[in-house]
Amino acid sequence: MLKFSGNTDGAVPTTGTRNWIDSMNRPIHEEQRTWFIPGQNTAAGVITEYEGLTFATVHGAGHMAPQFKPPQTYHLIFNWINHKPI
Repeated sequence: MLKFSGNTDGAVPTTGTRNWIDSMNRPIHEEQRTWFIPGQNTAAGVITEYEGLTFATVHGAGHMAPQFKPPQTYHLIFNWINHKPI
């Protein structure tokens, strides 16, 4: 399962989503790390891999991450669906 969140989302804040995920007590497979879009020097967000769940933030995006940050959101979803590195 993929759950992503814009890190400036005021409707569903990232901290609330992290608390919800933490309450499930899923084992962490990969600690929090920054992810990038190839060819760009700025961070696209932060990602954590849990057992059966990938949680990613999209930096600078609000509630509608695909609207605010289309290239970053596309990269995240496309690579996740196709089992490619994010």
